[in-house]
Amino acid sequence: MKKTMLALLGMLLLLSAIPLYPISAASRSIVDATATYTYDRMTRDIQTLAQTYPDLIEYRSIGKTKYGRDIWAVGLGKGTATIFVNGSHHAREWLTTTLNMTMIEQYAAAYTANRPYEGYNARAILDKTTIWFVPMVNPDGVTLQQLGLSAFPASVHSALIRMNGGSTNFKRWKANPQGIDPNRQYDSYWATLEANIAYPFWRNHKGTAPVQTPENKAIVRFTYEIDPEIAVSYHSAGRIIYWSFHTLPANLPRDKRLANLFSQTTGYRLMPQRSDSSGGGYTDWFITTFNRPAFTPEIGIKSGETNLPVSAFPEEWRRNKKIGLWLAQEGYTLWSKRNPNPTRYITVQVDGQPPAQATKAFVQKGVNYVAYKPLLEQYGFTAFWDQSTRTVTATSSASGTVSFTLNSLYAQVNGAAVTLSGKPVMVDGMIYVPARMISQATGAALRVDRQTGQLQFTSPEPVAPAVPSIESPQPPEVTAPPVNPNATEGSAPSTVENSTYGQ
Repeated sequence: MKKTMLALLGMLLLLSAIPLYPISAASRSIVDATATYTYDRMTRDIQTLAQTYPDLIEYRSIGKTKYGRDIWAVGLGKGTATIFVNGSHHAREWLTTTLNMTMIEQYAAAYTANRPYEGYNARAILDKTTIWFVPMVNPDGVTLQQLGLSAFPASVHSALIRMNGGSTNFKRWKANPQGIDPNRQYDSYWATLEANIAYPFWRNHKGTAPVQTPENKAIVRFTYEIDPEIAVSYHSAGRIIYWSFHTLPANLPRDKRLANLFSQTTGYRLMPQRSDSSGGGYTDWFITTFNRPAFTPEIGIKSGETNLPVSAFPEEWRRNKKIGLWLAQEGYTLWSKRNPNPTRYITVQVDGQPPAQATKAFVQKGVNYVAYKPLLEQYGFTAFWDQSTRTVTATSSASGTVSFTLNSLYAQVNGAAVTLSGKPVMVDGMIYVPARMISQATGAALRVDRQTGQLQFTSPEPVAPAVPSIESPQPPEVTAPPVNPNATEGSAPSTVENSTYGQ
């Protein structure tokens, strides 16, 4: 009897350990904030996050380091307005990479579950904005700091030891492996930068010219591409925030308000307003180039010339966990001021009928944008999306090949380079291109209706009309006349060629 009771008790305990509902991938933590966060771990986590949240997260390499490591950019959100967050400009400051990656995962999980996050509506914010992250700007430097000489070819060991002051212990290392400090490389008061070490060293060498490293070139190109409203470059340590650098007087009230809120949320001390000659940092360059707000928070309390311990992360995360969503919300407000009434929806016809699939289109800044996929498929194209390059390539046995890249003004139509009138954009998960590009790719003539602004495509050989999808209705037809009501594609001086491309 006793054995029977023990067996029953064991079965009950086993059953109680089995969850009543399956655990989804999104409910398990992917980013391990208790580990030394290496480049390889980050790469695996980025790929896993993109697989777990495919409709919300995208990633791509924006460049490679001298030793072949990818500089990964991760996009979180679906909106046109953007902000930019980065970490690990300095090798020993890799806990900021952990912070970046934890933000990505926590915000994505909140969006997917449609639940508030620290008082912020993650879904509403990320539907209208995209937060771009470069979690590890300096992956070669981080790898050297964490793993030492073993991670690099023997042929460069002596040079690395020499730049490290003769030591084989690289825990204090800040630079990239060429002995250049990536956060003293940006072209803002670079020539007069103070406290420069004149030769390659483990810290404070600004290089021989601004933006000479592959890391800095990648970040500068990427910043221009995503055009963020606000930039944040996480560093360590000191629990302080740098927020101004030769800031224009007209922008000081705006930036000071945001800096005060940043300080109140994190408990970090604001540094004095700066107008000295020292520069070269990422946010120095961003502020003076874009005239937009940027912040350099220094997380944690420094304990010697080395990295913060992983044990410091919980407290720094508590202080910063809602910063990304708050800044995305603020960024959207700033973007809206720069883009008042940015879109006007219009309808589309192919040979006098609605397209086979419901097709959205809009006018933005004088450019007609249209969702590319329904129209190209109707004309017999098959489209392929390359996430690593954010490029669409569509082919047709009758019409050839067209290729274009998000946020790039250049496309290829049957091998010929074409300059577009607007950059292809992604809005709410749908890609829009200039209407004229559809005309160029398919051979269909394009006319803009003088009364409604409707886009009217006429096929070289008319395609069969189709009933529009009930599940995806056409956007409402606008009553206001378009910017150029009498224009047909190719007319001058104000043509659809000067109009934007759509979703």
